[in-house]
Amino acid sequence: MARSQRVFKTTMLVTAVIILSKLSGFIRDMILANYFGTSMPNDAYVSAYSLFYLPVLLFNSAISATLIPLYVEERERHSLERSNHFASNTLNLFALAAIALSAAVYLLAGPLVRLVYPGFDPGKAALTVLLVRIMLLSLVFNVTSISLASLLNATDKYVAAQLTGFPLNVCTILAAVVFSRQYGILAVAWGVFAANILQFLILLPFLNGWFRYTPVLDFGDKRFHRLMVLAGPAMLSMGISELNHMIDHALASGLRPGDISAMSYAYRLVQFLQGVMLVPLTTIMFSKLSHLAAAKDREGMLEVLRRSALVICMVILPIIAVAVVLSTDVIKFAYMRGQFGMDSVRVTAEILVFYVIGVLAFGMRDFMNRMFHAVQDTRTPFRVSCLVVATNIVLNLVLRVFMGANGLALATSAAGYVGMAALLVMLKRRFGSLGFGRIVPELARIVVCALFCGAVAFALNRVVPPAFGTGRVFLRLALCAGASLVAYLVACYALRVRTLRTFANEVLRRGRR
Repeated sequence: MARSQRVFKTTMLVTAVIILSKLSGFIRDMILANYFGTSMPNDAYVSAYSLFYLPVLLFNSAISATLIPLYVEERERHSLERSNHFASNTLNLFALAAIALSAAVYLLAGPLVRLVYPGFDPGKAALTVLLVRIMLLSLVFNVTSISLASLLNATDKYVAAQLTGFPLNVCTILAAVVFSRQYGILAVAWGVFAANILQFLILLPFLNGWFRYTPVLDFGDKRFHRLMVLAGPAMLSMGISELNHMIDHALASGLRPGDISAMSYAYRLVQFLQGVMLVPLTTIMFSKLSHLAAAKDREGMLEVLRRSALVICMVILPIIAVAVVLSTDVIKFAYMRGQFGMDSVRVTAEILVFYVIGVLAFGMRDFMNRMFHAVQDTRTPFRVSCLVVATNIVLNLVLRVFMGANGLALATSAAGYVGMAALLVMLKRRFGSLGFGRIVPELARIVVCALFCGAVAFALNRVVPPAFGTGRVFLRLALCAGASLVAYLVACYALRVRTLRTFANEVLRRGRR
């Protein structure tokens, strides 16, 4: 009971920190939209950040998916001293790799931009190259922060690891507000550079008292070799959403000016939704799954999967319904000011619809990936990820012709559901019966309630007059979305959705304590 209470309190605290971090990120995006809208410089910045983020994504996927279970295993089977020695060596080797990769990408930035974004004119391509090179200067700090954050998560220090989101938001906001008039979009790139250094510095105090760093560089460490064997497939499986988004950008380089920016703004809202609703669950449950895997408790892992699937569906489905119906108001409230006009709103709102319908698949896919990673199986998620990328590329090439940027977003969502279905099949092969038959009636009730929520939102959207201006749009959005979500809760209560009641009772009981 005491452990359950600690997990609950930790989940609530991590959720609060993530919400604050994502809110500050939301404010960052609002400010960037105000200063740069869907302009050419912003297209170049978004494209440059995607190229810079590709190595970050690869390192993050490799480290976060493998270091946690291996560190936990080393600590529980041997000692804290031995696990910290392994972690130090891993940190040093990844930092060295980051420096080498930074140098290579810095030198090859020109050809890479021309290869990935063939539709860019020379001026736009040159600006993108410059922005990439500025951000690359701090890659080693970013990679080191990822390693430290993974170690903190492995020792149940989840809150500290989540603080790294704040420096990026604060630094880019200050760069845009204070320096953009003089230096334009270059100021934002330097803001990213400063943020990566601060992310590293902010984690150091949390290592005191338990982690002893060793300046070791052992290329022959068998534990690191094992990590790298696991990390190769994990690079793609954990970063599949971002990789597909980058593919979308590459294919959008030949579309209308501003489409890349519009896709980025819409996708950031999807990331905000995932970060607030899903990241706390997956972050904490991955550590729990790693402990269950170490104890070889397969039924315990499956119970976590079933409960998590219900919670994800219960939380995400009504949000998807409301976001699809009220997408224009969402974009108006989030971005419509300064350089972001009504034309940008229309384009971004349409793209948002096609991205947001895939949120359920993205969340379930990431969670099931972690199920495999917890048992140190990264090959299965890798194979599924190859299928997802291939599906996304094929659908992109087809839908881009008929739907433009909307088709690229739809392809990403459709590929997400293909990946989710494939992972369910792979989990059944590995674990036998998943026991999902037990939750089908509950899941059906949740779906019915979400459809009712969407119907209420649709009716209100037709009745309530359109609004302009941040305040009025907020009121309209709050009225329509709020009433729809209340209708969802009422429907859940009427249909006796146990997942909602269990969650509510847990919150109330913990609150009294």
